[in-house]
Parts: sequence; C-alpha cells; structure tokens
Amino acid sequence: MAIVQNPITGRTRKMFGTAVFSKQFGMNTMRTKPAGVKNPNTIGQSTQRTKFSTIVYLIRQVLPLINSVYAGTMKKMSPFNKIVSINVKNAFTGDPPVLDHTKIILCDFEGSTISNVVLTSLPDQVIDFSWSPNTVNPDELASPLTFILINCTTNKVILFPDVELRSAGSAEINVPADWVGAQTALHVLTLDYSQTIAGGPKGIIKFKAGGNAASVVQ
Repeated sequence: MAIVQNPITGRTRKMFGTAVFSKQFGMNTMRTKPAGVKNPNTIGQSTQRTKFSTIVYLIRQVLPLINSVYAGTMKKMSPFNKIVSINVKNAFTGDPPVLDHTKIILCDFEGSTISNVVLTSLPDQVIDFSWSPNTVNPDELASPLTFILINCTTNKVILFPDVELRSAGSAEINVPADWVGAQTALHVLTLDYSQTIAGGPKGIIKFKAGGNAASVVQ
C-alpha cells in the first residue's frame, strides 16, 4: 500500500471512487478498494454451520452443569468449546448428517458410573428407569443421581437433579405432554469418590439409555 499526501483531497478519509483513504502515522494513506469479496456458501460450509448451531443449542441448556463438573480445571479452552468441538466432530452420522443422540458427549471424564440402565416408557408421560449401582463404595452408593433427559426431536433438555440415590436401583420421572411421540436419550451424572476435583468427588456424565423406539414418550 502506497503512502501519499493527496494534493487534491487533502486529509481525505474513507472512500473516493475505487480508492480508500485513511490517516496513518500522521500522513494520508491510500489503498485500492477490493474489486469483489467472495464468501462462498458451499454445501460443506452450510452443513458445518448446521451441525454447529444444533450442538450449541443443546449444550447451552446444560452448560452450568457441565461447567460445575469440570470445576475450573480447564486452562487452555472452555468446557463449552471443548464439548461443542467433540460433538460437532463425532455426534453426527449419515449424509446429510443427522444428530445421533447416543453419541452425544456432555463430559469426557472417565470414572465410576451406574450400569445396565433400562429405560421404559409408560403411559401419561411417565418414564421408568432401572440400573445397577455398579459400586460398593458407601459414599457412592449414598450419592444422588442427576438425570439429563434429551428430547431427540426438538433437542430440548430437562435436568432432573437428585432423582434418587445410586443405591436405589430404580426411579420414575414425568415429562411434559408436548414430548409425547418423541424419542428420548438419558445421560446420568454420578459421583466418583476415588477421584477428586476442586476438593470434592469427581463428576462423571455418561449416556446410558434411549435414542430408540423403546424410549418414545407415551
């Protein structure tokens, strides 16, 4: 970019024809306005934007919970950015891509969690859950479970904190009437007392059941 003292326009700024003027280091500067700017909207770019917006909408609904589980341990990026990136890359299948709710990750910590989870949809928007505690640790057995239930049609999320103690092995919840006909996907937050984070037991969030015909709300 040439630096000139324009004898005609003086201290001209902004645009004049195809020239763009500004002041730099006390002198007038001039550069050529770009002939055109290309911003292609390719199929690939459109697909990526759709995937990103879908995941962002879902994750924002549970972000306070995700942040509490990571408990300020991430230094180079936020939990939000990390979880969005993981899911944009891995939670879609097919062409065009469709969100597979069984592949959604809400936290990538590994640790103690319940097992053999069975989700049974009952009349009047009732969903029954059963599970194996999968631990003999008394603190874990006495710790409450938090359910994160996702509507696979709308991607709306409902949190059910302290649903039941881990030792109970079963629980029932009610969902809104406008969820009737939608598949659901269950993630469960458990506490792992063999690991500590921010002075407390480590939270573990894992997908456990649903995302199939058996999970459709009645």
